[in-house]
Amino acid sequence: MDHVINAIKPYYEIEIQELIEEWFSKKYKKLSSCPSYASCKAINNAIYELEKYYYGERKTLTVQDEIKCRVNW
Repeated sequence: MDHVINAIKPYYEIEIQELIEEWFSKKYKKLSSCPSYASCKAINNAIYELEKYYYGERKTLTVQDEIKCRVNW
């Protein structure tokens, strides 16, 4: 299962970078209003479920926490 998680993460990285750009464009009042939020959240949830099955716990940060860590928000 670890190989599936590792295969998904590059797509998540692309989406999270796009979400960061959208959020800091100041065009959206809420993070969840950004167009890429839904895809980031979906990929994050998929990774979470795989981690829960494989490791027994979450290892990946939530979308909001991921952005906070990356941009010192």
